Amino acid sequence: MLVSTKTVRIVQENSEDETIIEFDETTNLLELLNANDISIAQSCGGFGICTTCRVYVTEGLENLSAKSENEIERSQERDFKSNERLCCQSDVSGNIQLTIPKELPE
Repeated sequence: MLVSTKTVRIVQENSEDETIIEFDETTNLLELLNANDISIAQSCGGFGICTTCRVYVTEGLENLSAKSENEIERSQERDFKSNERLCCQSDVSGNIQLTIPKELPE
């Protein structure tokens, strides 16, 4: 059976630096970033409460799982942009590109 490798391309906001992570199976985005030593704020343990693990998905938004009810509530409360997602609430199944913001909007 042929396994296709997928990629997450990560750009730090206001930076030319980028990191590419390869993976084979659908996985939680926060777990994937943590496993690859990508620094991202997180304070609630991955329960989607603190909203500090926000990223902007610039390509491949369709390759993330649908928003959980918890993420929908948080995104409405905090007026998320349409491409803004919580890593802890997102399973990635295909190629995506994302930007990690330096500072979160209030």
